Amino acid sequence: MCTLFFDGDILRKVIWSEDNSYLEQSYHLKCLDQRSRIAPVTEKGKAKLLTAANIQRCSPHGMYFYFIGGKDKKGSARIAHYDIQQTYYSSSFAGQPLMNEEELYAFLDRWAEETTENDLCRLDVFIHKERKHCRYQEGDIFRFRFDRKYYGYGQILMDVRSWIKSGGKFWDCLMGRPVCISVFHIVTENPDIDKDELLRLQRCPSEYIMDNVFYYGEYEVVASVPADDSIEMPIMYGRSIDAMDPDKVIYCAGKVYREAPYDQDLLFEKDFTNNSIGFSMNVNKKVVEECINTKSNVPYWEQNDYARNYNLQHPANAEYLRLIRDWMKV
Repeated sequence: MCTLFFDGDILRKVIWSEDNSYLEQSYHLKCLDQRSRIAPVTEKGKAKLLTAANIQRCSPHGMYFYFIGGKDKKGSARIAHYDIQQTYYSSSFAGQPLMNEEELYAFLDRWAEETTENDLCRLDVFIHKERKHCRYQEGDIFRFRFDRKYYGYGQILMDVRSWIKSGGKFWDCLMGRPVCISVFHIVTENPDIDKDELLRLQRCPSEYIMDNVFYYGEYEVVASVPADDSIEMPIMYGRSIDAMDPDKVIYCAGKVYREAPYDQDLLFEKDFTNNSIGFSMNVNKKVVEECINTKSNVPYWEQNDYARNYNLQHPANAEYLRLIRDWMKV
């Protein structure tokens, strides 16, 4: 179901609600014939009927609100900006539990009650931001927001494309432009933590993500120091997925790369290719706080228990990792 909001003959906003999900988007679509058709966007274009399918073919702009419901009728909320490709707030990243419809209403009431003048000023700045493309490099320390109040910090350990371009060997089976990052054990209201203080902290396990949050400036680079070579990098292991060169087994952990001729005995029933990658980090505020409290990464692995089936960094796969490193002479 969709609900349309007009300003004269201009379609300004659409609210979509279906299957326990809710999406609020902004548009600027001129409509014709008593709002029955969408005017062409270009001189050579043609007017289209004002239908849900045709609206979805048009590009929304500005801010949007999305509540993603699940099969158990619980989901998470996101506030983001199409034009600048940045997220203002994510309830899951803030460590909030999944919400049903009633809990969502209560969450929104609390959000309004807790909103300060500083929050409104920051939101106004966010709304009027312009898209930008930012540079980043290996070793950069970055700052990000868990929510409206608390910051987190991390470091870029490796820029995969730059490494390959320089002639480095890498199992190039990750989508997008991947970077390897690690997140420090810190949740703070301070936006100006000294880099030396950060480097003394423990870190969550490293992981690959797409570079969007750096390229579009959502995560801000605040310092740069050489990446610590002793930090364990994500490990990818398995048979080559290259159709032109399938007869080899590959081990890749950051800049450490090994190959061996294909042998079924070098593989396991578990798939350790570990080449899934997303736009966001596999942590949230609650997980990092629990890691800080326990002075360990046990909470990280507990909330990522599915990783025991594919991630050689998972403590449950220590024996597999020992065997593989023996085989591949790492």
